[in-house]
Amino acid sequence: MKRILIFAHDFPPYNSVGAFRPYSWYKYLPEAGVHPIIVTRHWDNIQNDPLDYVISSNAKEISIVTEANATIIRVPYKSNLRDRILLNYGNKKYVLVRKILSFLALILAYPISLFDNKWSLFRAADNYLKSNAVDLILASGEPFILFKYARLLAKKYKVPYLLDYRDGWTSKDDNLKASGLNRILNNYWFRFFEKKYLQEAKLVITSNPFEQEKLKHLVSSIQTATVFNGYIEEEIEEVKQVQQKSDKFRIAFAGTIYPYHRLEDFLEGFSIFIHRIPDANTEIHFLGIEYQPDQVQRIKNYDAAINKYIHTTPRLPKRMLFTQLAESNLLLVLTNPENRLLPAKIYEYLALERKVLVSVNDESDLQMIVNETNAGYNCSDAKEIALSLEEAYFEFKQTGKVSSTATNYKSYSRKNQAFNLAKLLERL
Repeated sequence: MKRILIFAHDFPPYNSVGAFRPYSWYKYLPEAGVHPIIVTRHWDNIQNDPLDYVISSNAKEISIVTEANATIIRVPYKSNLRDRILLNYGNKKYVLVRKILSFLALILAYPISLFDNKWSLFRAADNYLKSNAVDLILASGEPFILFKYARLLAKKYKVPYLLDYRDGWTSKDDNLKASGLNRILNNYWFRFFEKKYLQEAKLVITSNPFEQEKLKHLVSSIQTATVFNGYIEEEIEEVKQVQQKSDKFRIAFAGTIYPYHRLEDFLEGFSIFIHRIPDANTEIHFLGIEYQPDQVQRIKNYDAAINKYIHTTPRLPKRMLFTQLAESNLLLVLTNPENRLLPAKIYEYLALERKVLVSVNDESDLQMIVNETNAGYNCSDAKEIALSLEEAYFEFKQTGKVSSTATNYKSYSRKNQAFNLAKLLERL
């Protein structure tokens, strides 16, 4: 059985897309004949709060647990000076001091480990490798400092290393648009280290194919492959019997709204739809969005005439979230062709077998998946959104639901994507 050590800073019980990517490898790689050794931070006090990141772990000792041909090494985190200032005085005091400390850590962590508050992960992995052989080392970023650890340990123990990009680093669309000092740091300082880590990697994995061409522009010799994120089959099975509700035409969105999302295109399209069908029996549900009050205001400030159709919720337990999505008739994806990221929720939307509306066509990887799976409406502007809403609404009025047209989506399960990773590992 091939053994691979995987650096994954984010890992359950921490709740994020980045955490569930390596978790799926931990869960499913053993079925494919690969023994994963996950090196992660010890997470506790999980409140889905930004402070989760800076609170010291309750555990004081490293724990190593092996079961079912998979190992987890959990490393305690100790709050640094910046963290302690934030925890003791809140985010209103000593702001300049915290900014200076954050800046120093940001730029000096790569050359000087003293400034790296995640260095304990490297030490724990190094100690483990002194008495336990592995065939490969993989670092899942971000944080991209993990790439440094993979390279150092690969050199020391003479094994190949792989880099996993959940999103881009210096070539990420929004980083390429940075200005001033941020632009200088991104294009020269951080890119220097990124190219250094890329050059010696045996394989570079990305969660979205689009990122690969940009990475090859940095280092043309790298070998790349795609391992998508995907959906967890067991979570979908729990709500598979939930039916669409037929009392109102429900449009639902789940997750985070980012400033670059083309939200206004959707709201404009919905306004046109309501203008054309003023008696439409419809609702829009933004699920879990109330932890982003600025985005709630962004929604409500757009057009007061449609606010009566809009409903928001606080963060929901995953089972409740999936239930409400399954009860909906149309599921919304927000994106932007000028900031190409592949939203992970698309996989869950597909598996729930509900028609999808994209606002707006990203002309990239999301477009590819929507077209490949026949998932629904891939709209380019507000007019197309309005027409798509009308079509879906008329079907709803006639049948009490909106039928899914999704096909060939099962390859996007987390399990199948883990098996794809295993096939890549077997070739190395």
